[in-house]
Amino acid sequence: MEFNPVQTTPYSVGYKIKSRLWAIVNSTLFRWTPFFMRKTRVAILRLFGANVDWSCSIRGGAEIIDPWNLSMGALSSIDKECCIRCRGKVMIGEKCCISQGVNILTGTHNITSPNFEMITAPVTIEDNVWVATNAIIGKGVTIGKGAVIGAGAVVTKDVESWTVVGGNPAKFIKKRVIKNA
Repeated sequence: MEFNPVQTTPYSVGYKIKSRLWAIVNSTLFRWTPFFMRKTRVAILRLFGANVDWSCSIRGGAEIIDPWNLSMGALSSIDKECCIRCRGKVMIGEKCCISQGVNILTGTHNITSPNFEMITAPVTIEDNVWVATNAIIGKGVTIGKGAVIGAGAVVTKDVESWTVVGGNPAKFIKKRVIKNA
């Protein structure tokens, strides 16, 4: 069988226009707002259809693709240099910390298809999760409540609640236990 990759996106003209408009806003107004204008960035995301709680903190250096597929619970944050590719749904729970340089990916290409078409699956990050610096979260992954994803980890499978994982591919390191001081 001949390999004949699709050279166009599978999206409608309306979707492409909305995506291009967002790309302009994301690379200018959204990214250039000063650090203290957190609520302005949340308002811009909400204007484009994101379901983001007003208490969220999203740094101006974050890149969010297709924000209308993003939802974030109260008191969650996305740091600078993150790339959240919301081609599918990205659901981030409450009190989550998405650290600097994290990549969240909801799409890939079907490598067994002669057309190499895009396939997407949602990413779910439950409450109280910390995704450390430069981690990569792949499509279709669910990260359970209270989990910690180590710096530089590559997560391609679901992560159980209250566990710590790390490495490439990410593997269980230990249970996360909260101790009272």
